[in-house]
Amino acid sequence: MCAPRISKTHDYRQIIVRDNLRAWLTTFPGDILPKGFEREVKDIREKFGLSKDVLRHTFFSMHVAAFKSVGEAALEGGNTEAVIKKHYLNLSSYTEGAQFWKIMPPATGEEKVIHFP
Repeated sequence: MCAPRISKTHDYRQIIVRDNLRAWLTTFPGDILPKGFEREVKDIREKFGLSKDVLRHTFFSMHVAAFKSVGEAALEGGNTEAVIKKHYLNLSSYTEGAQFWKIMPPATGEEKVIHFP
């Protein structure tokens, strides 16, 4: 459960820790976001022309694609169903969404980057 003090809407938010998120969080010891990560993330966004909200947008579009529920995406992500429908509905296919939620850390746990073909 996300506490109101850290929630954008200042309400409780039910967060589902899916299998792939659990795998990422338990595979790598230490801080989730190490010191200085802001600079690295900014550089990556600039290099690839990504917005500062790329992770949030990806979460919503892949959630709706894979789980076929605008309502659940809205509840979990802290948005309204109208916003989800307007901005994220039908951006990704079911297959893309299902594949997204299966992304797992490398078996060795040595590297946090997954290279796609």
